[in-house]
Formats: sequence, structure tokens, C-alpha cells
Amino acid sequence: MSASQPESSEQPQTVPTVCPPRVTKADVKNFRLLRDVSIAFDKDVTVCVGRNNTGKTSLAEVLSRFLRPGEIRLRVEDFSTEAYSEFSQAYKAFITGDEEAARKLLPEISLTVFISYDKETTEYGSLGSLIVDLDPECTEVVVTVRYALKPGAMKEFFRDGPDDLVEGWGDSLLISLVGPRIPHLFERSAMAVDPADPTNCRHVSMNEVARAIKVDFVKAQRGLDDETERPKEPIGKVFESLFIGASKADENSPLRDFANDAEVALGEIFSNLDGKIQEMYDKMAPTVSEFGYPGLGNRNFSTRTTLDAKRLLANFTSIRYPGSAGIELPESYSGLGSRNLLLILLTLFSFYRDYATQRNQSCIHLIFIEEPEAHLHPQMQEIFIHQLGIFKEKFPATAQESNSWNAQFLVTTHSAHIANRVGFSAVRYFRLDEHSESDGIISSQVLNLADAPGVSRDFLHKYLTLTRADLFFADKAILIEGTSERLFIPAAIARFDEADEEERGSLASQYVTIMEVGGAYAHLFYPFLDFLGLPTLVITDLDTVKPDSAKKLKRCCVTEGTTTSNEGIKKWFNNEEITLADLKKFAAEEMPVIERRGLAYQVPEIPGGACGRTFEDAFILANPGIFNLKDFATSSITEQEQQARELAKGHKKSSFALRFAIVEENWNTPRYIRRGLDWLLRQTPTLTGVKASAPSVESGEAPPESQVAVR
Repeated sequence: MSASQPESSEQPQTVPTVCPPRVTKADVKNFRLLRDVSIAFDKDVTVCVGRNNTGKTSLAEVLSRFLRPGEIRLRVEDFSTEAYSEFSQAYKAFITGDEEAARKLLPEISLTVFISYDKETTEYGSLGSLIVDLDPECTEVVVTVRYALKPGAMKEFFRDGPDDLVEGWGDSLLISLVGPRIPHLFERSAMAVDPADPTNCRHVSMNEVARAIKVDFVKAQRGLDDETERPKEPIGKVFESLFIGASKADENSPLRDFANDAEVALGEIFSNLDGKIQEMYDKMAPTVSEFGYPGLGNRNFSTRTTLDAKRLLANFTSIRYPGSAGIELPESYSGLGSRNLLLILLTLFSFYRDYATQRNQSCIHLIFIEEPEAHLHPQMQEIFIHQLGIFKEKFPATAQESNSWNAQFLVTTHSAHIANRVGFSAVRYFRLDEHSESDGIISSQVLNLADAPGVSRDFLHKYLTLTRADLFFADKAILIEGTSERLFIPAAIARFDEADEEERGSLASQYVTIMEVGGAYAHLFYPFLDFLGLPTLVITDLDTVKPDSAKKLKRCCVTEGTTTSNEGIKKWFNNEEITLADLKKFAAEEMPVIERRGLAYQVPEIPGGACGRTFEDAFILANPGIFNLKDFATSSITEQEQQARELAKGHKKSSFALRFAIVEENWNTPRYIRRGLDWLLRQTPTLTGVKASAPSVESGEAPPESQVAVR
């Protein structure tokens, strides 16, 4: 700059960072267990948890089938069971001549995907064809894909149906008539919808949808276990896809150079091999003429050896592991966990390479990973899910490319360790709801744990991370106070199951998780359990106290107590000043129940008898003969409680529980635990239409009938 030129005062302009588009939500209707669900997507990794057969894999299936191009054919079994009656409703409208009403009533499977993009975006790329609104403030794209009856196919669909659905022509018979026609008369179509005006929409092709959202799927069964009848190594198959992707890379790309070099090297090998084989044939050729077939002996043959480099990698490339004394071990000699992890990583990298080499690069890359925990030990599971979101930056860097990888991962899992590692905001809980046992109608709900009302998310996440997240996968749960109950409750369940198991069933046949939460923290789980809708038995101690001369509360026997120091009990009834008289009354005949939670605290073994304040006290009172209590039968209730309490003080809690859980067998389970187990056994794993409410005890009234379980 010359001296005559004034220095510019303008500051360099900062280019705003534009966030890439991402899928924020997907709504599914009428697909298998997903009758009507909405699933929010995390920007990086979304983890789907829940018991078996709750719809997790169905979510991956519907997204994979509905967002990929090509023809699909669904069957009547792919429709939600609740939709079956809608076929009958549509048919009733059809036989009246109202085809328009019949079409509205006829069920269809639909998937609606919501995509957000940055307001500062100037280049929409493949997303542009899906934008139909003209509002400059709108930053959302909505695409609906439907699987519905073809136009003009109504008469063919209901052909040969009865004149009226009289008795004997119910839903099942109609379904048997029209069900086989669904794959041929239903079709998939896509529509781009204005987020602010659903009537403003435009038909789009599935290719346009696929260009905006690329979908890939890593299935749980990856073929690693088969050691005998395996035509090709699975990792070699991935190398094939990697080679194909490298050959499509841009010119001057390191991966393209690698592919070209490999082709040249293999070409030289093929040429040399071809010459050797021709020499072998020339030596064999004279013997051919001796067969005497017409036209064969006078013909001169030559050979050409052709090997496809891509297929060569798939069929003959495998991983070798270094062993001792210079011996290399084959792929199958490595542990299944290491091979599984390597295969997933290579598969994901091949997905990235395919994504990066597309000319019209998709805006979003959705990748489903089904049960990655297979063969992985717990620490490896946690590391994998933690690293998954980092791959988006690592893969382009590894390939020495400037391209960004706009990937979103959806992981379905049964691993508590994977669920532990991600935050609550990334977990989606799939819960099965049984609407009617008589007609077998069931469907799933998908819950976003971040939306759970009244939940201390920081505490629960830390607690579940440090201990276990079995609540996500259990049929039922038992929350207990401490070590004694943790050791004793499994033995109590076994003894409970032995009594009348054939008549009432067994808790051991259900997946019941036992969680040690402590009396001071149990109440923090109440709103979370209500949100999950998980049948839960809370076993806690009565912890009776009374005021001393200084008006401070001190521990005492139940007959002397005035209230409880147990926070879990106080929060249950939402009353910090609850009296012991109220607690006795609420549990006298029936166990207190709110929603799907049952509360079990100590009660007398016989009405009006002695009552323990802790587990140890209650166990001694339930088994006075074992402990040889002095003059127990003729002692007063207060004396019985005092004897049990003094005896309990002389035992270490863990030793006490171990003695009766493992060593000794002839004992009685305390009534409050036995009653709680009986209630839990009778609970179905799922329930709908339950609303939270707490029994009022401020007025001294008993809880309403709807909040108390039948004894």
C-alpha cells in the first residue's frame, strides 16, 4: 500500500456458518406396532430402547422401505391391528355407493418426515425439489410418503364381497378376502407439504426423496458366527464395496489413485496368468482331438483369463492377524467382538464413501444400526456409541477429503450400557400398550425421555449411568432400599413362586429388574416410572420416629411412633407431616397404589399385631420361632417390637440377609413383601389411559378406590 493511499477501515466480513439440514422428527401411522407415533431425532445419534417386540426394528423398517427408491410391496400383516376394523368400515361405505367416503375410511400406511435447514442457506441442493412454501421465514421441509390404494382400484379391491356384513362376515373374513390384494392394488406415493398449509402440497418422485435423504442399514445379524458354510468372508465383502466407492471418487483423489493402481497391478498379474494358462492348454489340446466329437478336433482354441478386481476382493480378501513364530491367523480366529466392531466400522466407512462419491450428493444420510452390542463387551459398547457421533468428522479426514458427512445415526439396542452412555435427550423409549386383551389389539408408544415431566434428569442419568439402565428393558421393576433387600428379595421371589405357581403364575418367568435406590432417593424415580408406565413395586421401610424432649425426631418402635422419617413415603402421599395413624390405615387392608406403582412398607403379620420399622425387625417378627424370642407369645405388642429391634441391632445387615437368602431355608417372608409380590405378579406389563394422581391424606381420608390395589 502506498503512502498516498488511505488505509481501509473496513473489517473483513465473517462468513456465517450454515448448519446442515437434518431430520428432526418422523411420524408413522398404521405400520405394524406403530399405529400412530412420533419420533424426535437427535442431531447426531438417536438411541431406541425398550423391551423385545415393541416396534424398534419396525421403525427402521418403515424408514428404510419408504425412503428408498424402487417398488415395494407390503402385506396386510404390515398394517397395524387397529387398522383391520377400518377395512370393514370402508367396505360398509363402499356397498352404499359412497366411494369417496370409503376411500377416506380405508387405512393406509404413512411416513411423514420433518427436515429443518438453516435460515442462512442459499444453496438448497437436492432439498430444493421438496420445498413448496414461499415463506422466507420458514426453515422446515415436510415430506409424506403413503402406501395406499391405487386410484380407481376400489371396485377391484372389494370385488366379490357380500352385500352386507351380516353375522359371520366379520373383520377377519373381510381381511382374508382383501388381504391378498393389497400387494397388487396398493402403491407408494410421495408428497412435499407446506409446513404452514397442509393443503399446499406437490407430488414428488421417490428419486427426489432419495436424493434428499440417503438411507443405509447395518443389520444385527452380520454373518460372523458361521464358520463352516460361509461362501465369502463378510469383511472381504465390505472391501469390495470400498473398492467400488474408491473407483468412483473424484479425479486426483487419493482413493481414486489407489483404485487405479490396483487395477494396473491386477492387470499385469492377469496378463502373466493368461500366458501361463495358454501354455497349459496348448499341452492339453492334442488330447482333445482324440475324443472324436465332430467339429471339435479341427478347431483351434485359445484362452483368456478374466478376473474382476471388485469381485476378487469380495471372494478372496480377508483380514489376517499376526500370531507367534511368524504365523498369521485367519479372520475367523479373532474374537467375535473384534471382528464385529471392525466390520461395523468398515461398513460405515463404505456408506460414507458411497455418499461422498454421489454426483448429486444427498443432503442427509440416515444410517440405522441394529443391536451393535452383539459380541461386544460392556466397555466396548460404551466406547462405540460415544465414538459414533465423532465418525462424521473422522471419516472425511481419513479419506483426505474436504467433503462433510451429514450423517444421523439411529441405533436400536437392548444394551443398558449403550443406553447409559448417551444423554436422556437422545433416548427414545418404546412401550407396548395393550388396548384390549379380548381382541388382541396392541400398539406401541414412543416416549422421549427428555419430555418426562417432573423428572430430575441429571440425577437419574447419573444414577443409571453409575448403576444400571435395566428399567428400559424390563417388564416390571422392584425398587429397594439397600443391601439387605438386594440380597433377600430374589430368595423371597423364589419362595413366592413355589407357592401356588401353577395357579397364579411366576415372577421368575417375567423380566423383573431389582434396583437398589435407597429410601432417601426413591421418590426421585416416581415421575420417571409413571412416564415409562412400568409396573413397579417400591419396597421401603416404615422408619417410625417420635419427638424427644428437645422436640427432635428420634427412632422408635412402631407402637411408640408418631410419624415417619422416610422421604419416599412422604413424597408418595405428598404430605411431609403424614401421621403414623394414617400410614397404618392406608395399608391395613390394601397396599397403597398410585398409577402403576405399589408401595410396600411394614405391616403387622396379623391385624393388630406387632409391626417392624425396618426389614430386619419385620423378618424377626415374621419368624419368632427361628430367633427363640423370650416369652414372645405372652409379651405385649410393644415388648415384641422392642425384642425384635434389639435383636436386629446385633446383626450386620448383609450377614443377616445372606443367612436367610442362602444358608437357611425354613422361614416366612414378611407379609408386606409377600403382599407386594402378589400385587406385582398380577400387573400386566403395559397399560393405557392411566393418569397420575396422589392420594390425599391431609384430611385423614383413605386413598380413592382407583388408587388402591385389590389385596
